[in-house]
Amino acid sequence: MNRILPVITFFLILILAQASSAESGEMTADEHYLMGNALSSFGQYENATVEYRLALKLRPDYSDALNNLGIVLNRQGKYEEALEIADETVRLNPQDADAWYNRGVTLGKLERYEEEVDSYKQALTIRPNFSSAWENMGASYFDQGKFEEAIAAYHNATSQDQSNAVGWYYIGTIYEKIGQVEEAIQAFEKAIEINPNLGNVKSRLDKMKENLSSSSQDKDTLPEDKTDQNSSELFSGFMNILK
Repeated sequence: MNRILPVITFFLILILAQASSAESGEMTADEHYLMGNALSSFGQYENATVEYRLALKLRPDYSDALNNLGIVLNRQGKYEEALEIADETVRLNPQDADAWYNRGVTLGKLERYEEEVDSYKQALTIRPNFSSAWENMGASYFDQGKFEEAIAAYHNATSQDQSNAVGWYYIGTIYEKIGQVEEAIQAFEKAIEINPNLGNVKSRLDKMKENLSSSSQDKDTLPEDKTDQNSSELFSGFMNILK
C-alpha cells in the first residue's frame, strides 16, 4: 500500500501538469517543481534536475526549487555544482535553516569539514532544536577526529529528540572508540531502552559487557587495531546513511 500511494501521486501530478500545459501552452514554475519532486521520489534525479531548472527559469528566486535542486545534484555526486546552488539558496534566504543544513551536507561530501560545521551552526541559530543538524555536526567532528565535540553534538541531538535511539548509538560508538567502555555501555543501554529492536547494538553491548567482566590481562590482549577498525567501519556506515 505504501508503494502504491507515491505512484498514484506521481500520475496525478503528471495528468494535472499535462492538462495545465494543454490549456496554457506551458507548465508553471509550481508545476515543474512538483514534477521534479515526483521524479526525485522515484530516484529519477537527472529528470528531476531538468524540472527544477525549468521552475527556476520561470522563477529565479524559487527557494524551494533551489533547495531541492541542490539535493538531487548531491545524489548524482555533482557536489561542486550542488554547492553553487546551496550558496545561492542561502544568499536568497539566509533565514532558511534547511538551506544551511543542505549546504552543510554538500560541504561534508567535499570533505570541507570546518565549513560544514559552520553551516550547521548557522542552521541551529535559526532552529535550535534541529536534531538532524546536531547529528551531522557530530558526524563531521568525528571525521575530523574531534571526538569530545562529536559526543557533545550528539548529546544535543538526543536532548532535542527524546526518541533518538540512533543518536545514543553514535555516542556509544565514539566512547567505545576512545576507550571509555563504561560510558559506551551506558549509551548503548539507552539506545536499546528507546528502541529494543536495535539487534546489532544489543550484540555489541553484550560483547562489551563480557569483555568488561574479563580480567584486565585478557582485555589487554585484545587486538586493539582490529577493535578500532571494526568500530570505525560500523560507525562510518551509519555516517554515510546519515549524510
